[in-house]
Amino acid sequence: MSSMPKIFQQELSEYTYPLSRGSFLRILALAAANGVIIWLLALAFDRMMLTPVFCSSADQASMCVNSAAWSSYIALVLVGIMMVPLLIMFGVKRPLVVVIAATVALWGTNLWTSGLWTTSILWTIAASTLVYLAVIWINRIRGNAAAILFVAIFVLLARVVLSL
Repeated sequence: MSSMPKIFQQELSEYTYPLSRGSFLRILALAAANGVIIWLLALAFDRMMLTPVFCSSADQASMCVNSAAWSSYIALVLVGIMMVPLLIMFGVKRPLVVVIAATVALWGTNLWTSGLWTTSILWTIAASTLVYLAVIWINRIRGNAAAILFVAIFVLLARVVLSL
């Protein structure tokens, strides 16, 4: 517990924007809720919209096979759109960069929706939370070009790690 006060010391830096402990905890809760909503929306789109519409005939077999992937892509985009105003309310700098980077990094999480629902929702929550927190933490850099560059490097690394 002694490391927590060191992480959230309110030292002003000319290189990064400050992030208080309260803001960090609110963003943590928002990112975890984001993972739950992504998983629930992807499941709902797959079970209630895409599968009944596209799997009724044999002509659209390719869409039926990929319905879980399509539903997770739709859920990621919709939740990302809903995250932008919430991140603005929490005082996150460059929220559109954060949402685009997190959406690109999480683009392949539809593979985790197969299998047991408990493990798939836990993996989706964990990945969403870690990606959003990491992108927001990296995005604290004051220079726009440097922040976007480091966020892009993180997204590339996250894509590699999440694809393993």
